[in-house]
Order: sequence, then structure tokens, then C-alpha cells
Amino acid sequence: MKINNMPDKIWSGASYCTSGGLICGGGFMQWVHALNWSNIAVIVGVVMAIATYLTSAYYQNRQTKAYEKALDRGFITPPSKKD
Repeated sequence: MKINNMPDKIWSGASYCTSGGLICGGGFMQWVHALNWSNIAVIVGVVMAIATYLTSAYYQNRQTKAYEKALDRGFITPPSKKD
């Protein structure tokens, strides 16, 4: 392989990659254009609500465990039982 042919191979490869990218990108954009965005918004909202609930439950569980460990070690006093 001669060094003089290297720029031709680089530009040829770049051309093929660009062409393939535009073909795939065009297909992707056509698929995105055909989507029903109101349904997607509802689905994303539901997924975000579930993720928020799970994250909150996880950290509340960690906080409860830390509180129980602190009680066992005597670092804090239990809350008063005023009913």
C-alpha cells in the first residue's frame, strides 16, 4: 500500500459511511415522523411516575433502616408516643 493512495481510501470510506448514515438516518426520521406523540407522552409520563415512586420507596426504606440502626446503637431516642 502506497502512502499516496491513503487519502483516497480515507475519503472513499468517509463517503460510504456518510451515505450509509444518511440512508439509516432517513429511515429513522421517517419512523419518528409516523409516531403518535400524544401516546408517547402518556407512556413516558407513566414510566416517569413509576420510576419516581420506586426511587422514593427505595430511599425511604434506606432512611428507615438507618433510623433503626441509630436507635439500636443509642445515638437517637425513639419518638414520643402521643396519640
